[in-house]
Amino acid sequence: MGVIKLPGSSLEFFKSNLDEIFETGSLAEGPWNQRLSDLAQTYCGTTCAIPTTSNGSGLMALLHLYKEYRHRTEVLIQSNTMYGVKTLVNAAGLTLSGFIDCNPLTLMPSLRDVETALEDRSNTATLIVLLSHIGGIINPEMDAIASLCQERGVTVIEDCAHSFGATLNGKHSGAFGDAGAYSFYATKAVPAGEGGIVVTNDEEIGRALTDYVKYDRFNQLMNIGVNIRMSETQALLVYSVAKEVGEIIDNKSKIAARYVEACQELGIRYIDQEAQYTRGNYYKFIVLAENGSIADALPELKTMTSKVYDYCLGKSHIITTNHACLPIWYDQPPEVAEGVVAELTMSRA
Repeated sequence: MGVIKLPGSSLEFFKSNLDEIFETGSLAEGPWNQRLSDLAQTYCGTTCAIPTTSNGSGLMALLHLYKEYRHRTEVLIQSNTMYGVKTLVNAAGLTLSGFIDCNPLTLMPSLRDVETALEDRSNTATLIVLLSHIGGIINPEMDAIASLCQERGVTVIEDCAHSFGATLNGKHSGAFGDAGAYSFYATKAVPAGEGGIVVTNDEEIGRALTDYVKYDRFNQLMNIGVNIRMSETQALLVYSVAKEVGEIIDNKSKIAARYVEACQELGIRYIDQEAQYTRGNYYKFIVLAENGSIADALPELKTMTSKVYDYCLGKSHIITTNHACLPIWYDQPPEVAEGVVAELTMSRA
């Protein structure tokens, strides 16, 4: 739908600091990784923040560490998530023991969905629930879900790939459960080509992960570890973009406001990213068909980006057909949104 654009200030900051990396020779494990860690830790309000090569590598590392140090061996994931979430569970050496259904109106599990998934489990001491925040907002019932899991002794890991900068009740994703992992992949709300950050308030896991991402080759106290550290050039790029997260969200919010206005006038349901206590990052702008197919509900809508996912890993198959994503990217030309609004209007004619 268009090229990925970055704030001019991000590009200028990146270029003005890039030469120093090569002049000092600090291509890895240098100051930009630490600065990025400090930025994420402060911004997200967690005690630990560890840069990784990607969201996926961060999630896999967390699963591996919770298996090694907390004896967690089984994982439940939601039906509406990336296929890679399924594969990384197996890659980390844990057992994928089932899928949690999703609410078609949020595309994420409700509290009741999680309760149902846990109903028949008398022993939850070995269980991880891995939940993905979808489309740019935090699961609206995340507080209640995290409390339920804590009561049942279930570890909660948050897949925060879509949600850097989003808050619920003033709290950032990754801080509701035991740990979470962000993505800065090229298509994400805050894009930097690649890279991820793990955040946690579990200081033992945070310390272990800090060593794990570089084989624990310095302390040599762990039996597990890989190389998933972020390079200094990538850390600088992620830092350059992440520090402008406020500008990026504000810019996309103005585009979203035009869609919101049209949806309200035309009676089209959408996922509200500025509802009470919710602040999204507008990774996606999602319109919904309350019953049936979005293609039937909005037959003239042709200008779209890819669906959140066009497949389902569990039984919530309606989520593959009941939604569409309207184009929304940083510095998007106004005529793109106006063209979409015209298609929405024709669909309702």
